[in-house]
Amino acid sequence: MMRRNSSMLATAVVLAFLSVPAFSGGATYCVNCSTIFEQIAEEGTAVEQLAKQAAQLQEQIQVAYDEARNLQGLPLQQWRTVQGQVDQLIQIAAQAQGLGYGSQDIVGEFQRTYGADAGTVPTDYLHTLQHWTSDTNSQIVATLEQYHLDAGRFVSSQGALQAVEDASQTSAGRMQVLQAANQISGMEVNQIELLRQETLAGNSAMLSYASKRNNEDQQDRNIGQQWLDGDRAVRPFL
Repeated sequence: MMRRNSSMLATAVVLAFLSVPAFSGGATYCVNCSTIFEQIAEEGTAVEQLAKQAAQLQEQIQVAYDEARNLQGLPLQQWRTVQGQVDQLIQIAAQAQGLGYGSQDIVGEFQRTYGADAGTVPTDYLHTLQHWTSDTNSQIVATLEQYHLDAGRFVSSQGALQAVEDASQTSAGRMQVLQAANQISGMEVNQIELLRQETLAGNSAMLSYASKRNNEDQQDRNIGQQWLDGDRAVRPFL
């Protein structure tokens, strides 16, 4: 969730999302490249779902924040509901980071499969994903520091949950957490939407390239088979 976000946490999130069922028929576009198509389909589904969850949660946190401002504080009896929302936000932030790393892995696998010069993939796509990760982390760190929360305690989901629990022991701490959560939740909505747009464009380019390459390879195989079958009108090696 931070600059020093645990790689173990990110890996766990990626693995969790790769278990999402693939889009029906997604692997039929390209023979012998089903793994990539399945990963792309799963990634698209995961980003869409996370975007919806983030938007819904942001609305809930905004309502809680408005109520707290009207009351000029966050009473302890209302905290448990808010704490549950903050816990969800921590998980959404971790999942978004995991998807960002997972997208980079998909690009790497695609290039290993089709060659690093797979031309129709936007040349800056990998850099864009890396920038998205660092920018998201930087915004979270800045927001935590703005509300005087120790950013170093938010390097893992477990540490973040404990930090929130500790801060909740005072009225001022509860309000600091809610203020930060309200700002971060809005940021996550924007960042996840940006990730959705970037991955949609990048994945579309990869799918088009893979399909084109597969069709060309299949055509070559068909011509070769015709020549083996005795059709000397074809030129399989030209």
